[in-house]
Amino acid sequence: MNAKTLKALLLAVFFFMIQKGLLGQADSEPGRYDIIISEIMAKPAPEVGLPAAEYIELHNRLPHPVHLQNWQLKLGNTVKKLPEIPLDSSGYVVIIAQKYQEEFAPFCDHLVTLSSLSVTDGGQSLTLTNQEGEVIHFVSFKKSWHTEVIKQEGGWSLEMIDEEWPCAGSWNWDSSTDPSGGTPGRPNSIRSTLYDNTLPTITGVTMTDSLTLRVHLAKTVSGDFSESASLFRTEPALSITGIREVPPEFSALDVQFSEPPNPNIRYRLFLSGELSDCGGNSYPMEDEASFGTSVPPEHNDLIINEILTNPLDGENADYLEIYNRSDRIIDLKDVKIGYGGDTLPQKAVTTVSKGWQLHPNEYAVLCRQRDVTLQQYICKDEKRLIQCDSLPDFAISQGVIHLTDKSLRSIDRLAYSEKMHYSKLLTTKGVALERLQTDRPTQDESNWRSAAESAGYGTPGYRNSQTGCEENNADFAVVPEVFSPDNDGFEDFAEIICRFTEEENRVNIVVYNSRGYPVKHLANNVLCGSEAFFRWDGEDDKGNLAPAGMYAVQIESWNLRTEKTLRKRMVVSIYR
Repeated sequence: MNAKTLKALLLAVFFFMIQKGLLGQADSEPGRYDIIISEIMAKPAPEVGLPAAEYIELHNRLPHPVHLQNWQLKLGNTVKKLPEIPLDSSGYVVIIAQKYQEEFAPFCDHLVTLSSLSVTDGGQSLTLTNQEGEVIHFVSFKKSWHTEVIKQEGGWSLEMIDEEWPCAGSWNWDSSTDPSGGTPGRPNSIRSTLYDNTLPTITGVTMTDSLTLRVHLAKTVSGDFSESASLFRTEPALSITGIREVPPEFSALDVQFSEPPNPNIRYRLFLSGELSDCGGNSYPMEDEASFGTSVPPEHNDLIINEILTNPLDGENADYLEIYNRSDRIIDLKDVKIGYGGDTLPQKAVTTVSKGWQLHPNEYAVLCRQRDVTLQQYICKDEKRLIQCDSLPDFAISQGVIHLTDKSLRSIDRLAYSEKMHYSKLLTTKGVALERLQTDRPTQDESNWRSAAESAGYGTPGYRNSQTGCEENNADFAVVPEVFSPDNDGFEDFAEIICRFTEEENRVNIVVYNSRGYPVKHLANNVLCGSEAFFRWDGEDDKGNLAPAGMYAVQIESWNLRTEKTLRKRMVVSIYR
């Protein structure tokens, strides 16, 4: 063979290898997001056009073929070992259960079968890992990702909209629009170009061990952080030895310290540098958060401060606001939310399983649908709102909410009722119930009020609109002396403050009009301790608003020795 022929032969082999994608294959192993989960059929019945078979579609985003060996697919906690899968450049493969292979074959050219495949209808986490156990793609879908409610009932797949955002959540997924209900093995019917400029801000922190601070971010980040220790610094200074990504979501970074933080110091963490997302965008970031050593919660360290049990427009968007009234840092991974029951909840779930440090005098709002809460209410600090998929669906009319520690020991408890709302509201739909004062007993019904109309009927994450009256040192006071019972958030009620020198007292309180006729009986032989609070919201005994004017509030009290005291204070009700 002469040199010319040999050269031609070598060139032919070279171009053949390029065409088949074999050249450089050893250096082209799929990395993160190269192979993605692009379609999910979780509830195939009732059938639309496809067989009633669950399936998961994988898509090769690379411009050359790949061969997957010893890869795994994890569905929730169930791990499925995948068979060898050849994938063409930009190709698709559909994973189904073996029993549906023959029935499904006419709808897809490239099928891979497993002995069984069970995808949870309501939602599930799906994790694709390579032969090294590295996470290639992660999706945690929910039934609510179908924006058209009727398609949540079954027969329609969820499709990824823009494969350039493989790490995105609900906004990059929706129901298939294909007449058959899905597009297994071919390009998605709803594919389009999306844009996301959400900044990877710090949303919360938690200590995972004595040397590791986990920093949760508002979106998934990508990059090599092995040499990025300077991305964070602390005040007071702690030596940072490294930063690691946190799989499978990669929306958190672990900051590792050389020595444990001092438990008596509250630190500030500063983020300063560039972070990149999975869409290839880079953001110069400046952000900060407080952290420290948390302690297990004790009774009344945390209190229930605001609840929404009757969301707007049928949205499943209840929320629960918690306030830290202690002087200590409490991590919400050590707190459970319970519902129902009396002394113990009928069921209880961890508040924030990934961890979230709540500092003294701070609020945290646990939302069933965080995006809906952000849309419907004024939220002065979005970082205070936490998505909580396991938050109980609170009954509208009445119920019991518990806060407990991990051992179900009570931290706080509220038995609520719609009757605790402002009685003149036409509806409580979309109206939160707010606590008036943080230092008064949770179960004191006079310490709760409907959120003010002027505040949008809810104040998630910040000071309540219906705050209690300022402290008054008088032994008997009515504050304010002029009030307007219109639920506008400004002096909507008069609070009657009673203080006694002894621990046990009996009390009668009656409101009289200017002609001396009784209008409202607020207390009738009520047993009180050394301090008691009552509230008059301008209503008479029949539940009607009393006319505007001047009223006298009379309190009659007697102690265990039957020593009686009679006192009066004036109050004016007006309508603005």
